[in-house]
Amino acid sequence: MNADAYADEVGPSAGRPLNLRQIEVFRAIMMAGSISGAGRMLHVSQPAVSRVLALTESRLGYRLFERVKSRLSPTAEARRLYAEVEQVYGGIQRVNDLAASLGQSGAGMLKIVASASFGQRLIPMALERFRGRNADARVDYRSVTFDELAAYFLSGQADIGISMQPPDHPNLTSVRLARVPVVCVLPPGHPLASHDVVLPEDFSSAAWIGYPRDTPLGRALGPFFGEGPRCAAAVEVHSPVTACSFVQQGLGPALVDAWCVTPDQAAHMTLRPIAPEASVEIWATHSNLSAPPLLARRFLAAVKKTLEGQALPGVAASGQLE
Repeated sequence: MNADAYADEVGPSAGRPLNLRQIEVFRAIMMAGSISGAGRMLHVSQPAVSRVLALTESRLGYRLFERVKSRLSPTAEARRLYAEVEQVYGGIQRVNDLAASLGQSGAGMLKIVASASFGQRLIPMALERFRGRNADARVDYRSVTFDELAAYFLSGQADIGISMQPPDHPNLTSVRLARVPVVCVLPPGHPLASHDVVLPEDFSSAAWIGYPRDTPLGRALGPFFGEGPRCAAAVEVHSPVTACSFVQQGLGPALVDAWCVTPDQAAHMTLRPIAPEASVEIWATHSNLSAPPLLARRFLAAVKKTLEGQALPGVAASGQLE
């Protein structure tokens, strides 16, 4: 039985949904105006196109094309169907255009959370590098404490996080990027500025700025002080960024990670290495419930490049990158 024998009869298979291949063949015939032209468009044989068209008309229960002098003329039903098909293909084209745009220009929103220490230099420098390739990307940056970090990921408010410690959560994955030296920052004219290296015993008076033991820097300084500083700090802060501001106001020396010191701050403070050496780590975190988005992966690459290529104030080298 050929298609003409049953195309105008509603048979048992009429009304079954069309598959994507049948829709594709129908659209090609409409565009080419012939079976042979559709075959060339789709890179298939003319008999293969004819078979798909016959099955399509069988499923629909009506003709899509009239055969007039060996040519195909679309029926009224075909014209209406084609209008809907073109809307679908228009949507597919928009999806493809967006996919290409996301890959080429980096459009979209990147959500970054980071310790305040890294918001001073590392994040801005990495963003400058990142935006050189992703000029259309928008960025939502938030400075958060370590205790807040996991909650931002779990609530969908973060794509990538940069911190001194990896959060301990089964739905988060962290990778260590670098180890950064701790340096001593001093107010101008401070007595310790005459020292080439600052030692634990130099903190023998209360006129210095420290951290609670349970903060990332407080833990990092444990090996430096051993059993503890000879004299407790007069002022405790929770961020090395705050510590630098207090040092600039003459409140005393502080121990900070080298990445938190901006060049402008370095020009108005004295920086000295410490012995024994102490360091903090830089970790990148993302959710492991799904793959990091493209923008997050590109930003992470920019952070790595920034860490590899930037000298730090007051130290000869930035430490070993992992």
